[in-house]
Amino acid sequence: MPELQAVTGQLYIVDGVMQAVEANAAVPGILVHPPPNKATRSRSRDFLFVHLTLSGGMGETAVLAQDLLDLISQKFYATSGSLTAALRGAIMAANQTLLQRNLTGQEATREGGITCAVLRQDELFTLQAGETLALLGHNFGIERLPPRQLDHITPLGRTSGLDIRYAHHRLQSGDLMLLADPRLSHLPTDDFNEALVDTDIESGLDALIDTVADESARLLIIEFNDDSLLDLPDVVVPRPREGQVIAPTPQPRRDPEAMTLPVASSERRPQPIREGQPASARDNIRTLPAVDRQQVETTARRAGSQAALGLSTFTAWLVDLLSRLRPPRTAEPIQEEEEPTSLTWPILIAILIPILIAVIVSGVYLERGRSQRLSEIQTEMSQLISLADQVGADSAQARQYYNDALALAVEAETEVRPGDGTVAQLRTTARQRLDVLDDVTRLSTRPYYEFSEGTALTHVELRDGFNGGIFILDKGNGLVYEQETDESYLNPLTLEPEARLFNGQAVGSGVVGSVIDIFWRPAGSAVSRDGLAILDSNGALLTYQPNLGSTFAVPLDLASQWQAPIAIATFDERLYILDIGARVIWKYFPNGDDFIANADDRTIFFSDEPELNQVIDFDIFSQDGGLVLLYRDGRIRYYDTRSGRLEWDETDVLANGLLTPFVAPTSVEIVGRGLNASIFVADPGSGRIVQISRPTGQVLAQYRATAPDGSELFSQISDFAIAETPLRIFVTTEQTLYLAVQE
Repeated sequence: MPELQAVTGQLYIVDGVMQAVEANAAVPGILVHPPPNKATRSRSRDFLFVHLTLSGGMGETAVLAQDLLDLISQKFYATSGSLTAALRGAIMAANQTLLQRNLTGQEATREGGITCAVLRQDELFTLQAGETLALLGHNFGIERLPPRQLDHITPLGRTSGLDIRYAHHRLQSGDLMLLADPRLSHLPTDDFNEALVDTDIESGLDALIDTVADESARLLIIEFNDDSLLDLPDVVVPRPREGQVIAPTPQPRRDPEAMTLPVASSERRPQPIREGQPASARDNIRTLPAVDRQQVETTARRAGSQAALGLSTFTAWLVDLLSRLRPPRTAEPIQEEEEPTSLTWPILIAILIPILIAVIVSGVYLERGRSQRLSEIQTEMSQLISLADQVGADSAQARQYYNDALALAVEAETEVRPGDGTVAQLRTTARQRLDVLDDVTRLSTRPYYEFSEGTALTHVELRDGFNGGIFILDKGNGLVYEQETDESYLNPLTLEPEARLFNGQAVGSGVVGSVIDIFWRPAGSAVSRDGLAILDSNGALLTYQPNLGSTFAVPLDLASQWQAPIAIATFDERLYILDIGARVIWKYFPNGDDFIANADDRTIFFSDEPELNQVIDFDIFSQDGGLVLLYRDGRIRYYDTRSGRLEWDETDVLANGLLTPFVAPTSVEIVGRGLNASIFVADPGSGRIVQISRPTGQVLAQYRATAPDGSELFSQISDFAIAETPLRIFVTTEQTLYLAVQE
């Protein structure tokens, strides 16, 4: 990662006349500040640039502007942690100070706009509030900040709430940044090409004088360069042209008592080099006299010419190589015994060189395109978050803004540049605020076990009792695994899960077919030992008993009538099989170790049409037989199985706390006993697990979790199992078992 230097130049123009600035002084409202000795460790490599504009005449606001700049620099360098959070806090402190001054009513009201930029190695972080103008020049064009005219702008000093806009860029050596008064915003971006694109800072300053013409402006131009060996000035002063008059800058009188903060700008006062000060803090911003343009040896144009020179050297070498391989013809006849020179290498070289050049050029343009799109995504995300913060009571609109920001984060992660720190930070901010808006609890997660590639995990089940244990169904490979754990389920007792059953395995007199579903079957009057029950597509119920390490099979009556069974549940030792093909829930009664079908009571009765062909999962309450049906389109219904009557449905849930309907749910589970029993629904479409009161349909809680790669873990969920008190959620994705817990 290159360590970039910042070379700065300033212009102060009033009605087309350049104003003289005293040596070691800065233009009013402009701050250039290297990290001071007393900066916190996290700020020790951050270089701060600020452009502040206040309403009113410059002579009237210069002292106030300087106080605000001092406050910003002091707050920023005294705050540890996130760079953007520190900079935001500094801007908010300045806004609060200006607001309190305006509310006193003793002096004229002042409002303004501010642009703060921070250089850290090769990264540039920019925060803006109020009406501002900043331009970032690359060798391929200019990027405007903000990129377009904003519909709503809250100026500095009007209210305690600010619409702060964020931007983040990866810099290249030779990039230039311009911080300017918003009064120049009417000028087209292309007017600044000569000053900011493929040029150096001295030429840029000269071009800016022509661009401003007869207008007034305070300009800070910054060149970012990584060549520390060049004798580059830290502050570049534009040379007056022949016949041009430089007007003196009016210096307002400053009340010494108003100076409550230390002077911070390195351009106003030279900073002594102290013992132990980091070299980067001394070298990256230096105060030297102006130099002639010829002294600057590395610019974008010169870099291009050096590259061309290198290419010509390579071409000369290639010509020499070809001449050696194929020497020029002479007038002497070729002797018959001489072998002709082979053309294989020249032909290969002639073919490969254009291909390599095309690949390199294409890669450069693709990378530029990705960098530009990443910058656009970062800007759009920050704007969407700011818009969401300003909508007030309109929670639906705020939710839409946050979701749009998260969609942009997905695009950046999957299509542009994975792992970008600024996108991750903005995504975290949007998620946190959306969680507050939706009353969502975010869980911390960790991978419990990752299976090999090609696995397709579809079901997970916990073993009841005091022994612990987790069972996982890999439907893709036809395997049922057991992971032995302690009774808390949190700590595995074996290094990896053990396969307990597989497709084609001989069990009794039969062979295991395709496994449809699994559930934990407790011991009862019909079965003396509990175990993992496994529904087999061949029409059998398999039971694996961990204590004995054995598996036995029981054939089920009339299994030939099944059409498309997808799930199984139990109540009062009976079996209930959901068959979406036959549109029924089959019912089997225990008979010792076997099960029988009652000819008069083969299926569950419903008082209305339940549309079972649309159901994706179901579960039955172990104490009273209450039945919950989960539909693939987001509907949910709860029935009393004794009467077949509908108790409540999704409309009741939406009226009782579910702000966002289910989008694409996959599984449902009833957990707990008595009145404390809850229904948990996994909805990957909205990235949630929702907890609902079983008797009433009241939403009790909503949970989200972040995967290790930063994505929403529950948006990838295939199944889940829950242990309560404390809450532990075991989640399966395609090939990984995760554990999610409350912090």
